[in-house]
Amino acid sequence: MKWATPDRELLQQLADIPEVTLSGFSVREGLAGTGVTVLRGRNYFGSWRTVASQLVWVPANLTEPGQIVETVDEAVRHTLLMILRSIEASAHKPPRALAS
Repeated sequence: MKWATPDRELLQQLADIPEVTLSGFSVREGLAGTGVTVLRGRNYFGSWRTVASQLVWVPANLTEPGQIVETVDEAVRHTLLMILRSIEASAHKPPRALAS
C-alpha cells in the first residue's frame, strides 16, 4: 500500500473541514499535480508545497512571510488561522460606496 504524501494528506484534511468552504475558501490540488492550492472565492490565496519532509506555505501576497512546518496538523492549523485572519480583516473594512 502506498502512503499518502503530506500534501495529499493536507488536501484531504482541509477538504474535510466544512468551515473552509462555508467561509468562502476552497482547496484543490496544485496545478502541477502536487501541493495544495488555497483559493478565496476565485482568487489565489496561497499554496502549500512539500519540500523534503516539510510543508512550505507561499502566500499570494509575497510581502507576507511564508511558513515552514513539520507536520500536516501544523499546516492545517496555520491554514485555518490565516483564513480566520482574512475573514477578520475583511470584516473591518468599511463598506464600499455605491455608485451614483
